[in-house]
Amino acid sequence: MQRKLLTFLICGAGPTGVEMAGAIAELAHNGVAKDFRNFDPASTRILLVQAGPRVLPQFDERLSAFARSSLEALGVEVHINSRVELIDGDGVIVNGERIEAGTVLWAAGVVASPASAWLGAEADRAGRIKVGPDLSVPGFPDTYAIGDTALSLAWDGQPVPGLAPAAKQGGAYVASVVRARLRGRNPPPPFRYRHQGNLATIGRKSAVADFGRVKVTGAAAWWLWGAVHVFFLVGVRNRLSVMLGWIWSYFTFDVGVRLITETRADLLARRYSSQT
Repeated sequence: MQRKLLTFLICGAGPTGVEMAGAIAELAHNGVAKDFRNFDPASTRILLVQAGPRVLPQFDERLSAFARSSLEALGVEVHINSRVELIDGDGVIVNGERIEAGTVLWAAGVVASPASAWLGAEADRAGRIKVGPDLSVPGFPDTYAIGDTALSLAWDGQPVPGLAPAAKQGGAYVASVVRARLRGRNPPPPFRYRHQGNLATIGRKSAVADFGRVKVTGAAAWWLWGAVHVFFLVGVRNRLSVMLGWIWSYFTFDVGVRLITETRADLLARRYSSQT
């Protein structure tokens, strides 16, 4: 039973799955290593399952290989070409093999919103609405779809990825279209997604960054990842708070994860004993 509870299985090895696997591994080896007496947190088993042939498929192959070797150095078991067939209360079935896991985390993407069904609009297999060059829904000239809800071929003829920067660019573009219509001006040119690069952190001083011709790995990418995330926070106060928290965690290895659980009976008994 303990082995099952100490097994974490992550489905999907995109940026979310890779970052989650690395975070759990570092948490087990550093964050809570001295907090338990009845078992060794470092014995935690972490599995990262990917249906495709490599982790981080959106990245360059060299960066994918670096990410996999870094995860394995942290103790993560990476399973490629492995399809999740069933998830239940006992764990997961992967390629016909039962793996008992107390915690199963899904990081292999999500289904689009049912907006296409609401409108009766054409959609792809994932449920994304096939939009026009101006992100409008065919047959609904006053309706626009952006982000995960839309299938737009505005990335040099390829589908726009379901990322936050893509949704922000789509929202800004639709706002410019609506503004032009309200002011009686000519509409802007068709939407074009400008990819600004991919970043994924793996663990302490280990990350990958892909900016097309420029590719960064290791500590340099990790510091870059942190700087980018702090830059996009809203407000100086939030930026300072996050920076100070990260600096504290970096030097002390204290990630601030303490969970105290108490049943109602224990709570009442403690209150009663304190009053007598």
